[in-house]
Amino acid sequence: MGSTRTVDIHLLELRYAHCRIMNHQALKQLRDSIETYGQIVPALVVTEKDKLILVDGYLRVRALRACGKDQICVHLSEENEQNAMFSLLAKTNERQWEAIEQSVLLQELHRRFGCSLSHIAARIGRDKSFVKRRLDLVEALPENILKAVISGTLSTWSASRVMAPLARANIKDAQKLMAHLENEPLSTRELAHFYEHYQKSNRSVRDRMLENPFLFIKVQNERIQSEQAKEIHDGPEGKWFKDIKMVYAVLGRLLKTVSHVHYPKSDPFKKQNPESPG
Repeated sequence: MGSTRTVDIHLLELRYAHCRIMNHQALKQLRDSIETYGQIVPALVVTEKDKLILVDGYLRVRALRACGKDQICVHLSEENEQNAMFSLLAKTNERQWEAIEQSVLLQELHRRFGCSLSHIAARIGRDKSFVKRRLDLVEALPENILKAVISGTLSTWSASRVMAPLARANIKDAQKLMAHLENEPLSTRELAHFYEHYQKSNRSVRDRMLENPFLFIKVQNERIQSEQAKEIHDGPEGKWFKDIKMVYAVLGRLLKTVSHVHYPKSDPFKKQNPESPG
């Protein structure tokens, strides 16, 4: 059960601040709500000797501070810290977790509290493979990339779909790309396009891409825009002539090889089976 009370924010130990991703839009929405209606949902706190450990409510803390308030309404849980974390992670219907946030909290349970993957899975209502995938995700990310996600510089999608697989394959390239992104961020779409091209390229091209990712994307965008402009300029007639040229080229290749495929008295429409004798 527990009790609800108001406490000074500075008394809280923000032990899990490193597990919460900064979301500026969500922060603004909550700040506006608090300014209009006040704090509605208490934050979750557990006690440890004389400490008040904040388990859930980090966005509320930021929003209250943004409103110039120095107190927060909290629910003092009777659970210990470990069980409170399990209860929080099990509430999947009440909260939409970012994959990285969830991964870091699961890592805390596994490393700091020594919980096995099977035990964690059972307590949060997931299978062991889910927990393993989440741990693999966060452990694949170098510290600076993880910090970029937590600070909101890098999206969770970019971290899980681009930076994590890249770091597993080539940690040096991942670090080099991240160094550029810190100074010249790319959108999620641009980063996905960059990684798609990176996967198809040889080492020499990859090195040039990593020298200036922003310039690479700029050149690619200009090329796409130029092609689109040409298509609009040429209209459907231009596309038709382009297609007919392709057909002409294919027919030309077929005519050059027709004498090798067909011979006198052969049926040109009969499918040949190269494996059949004679």
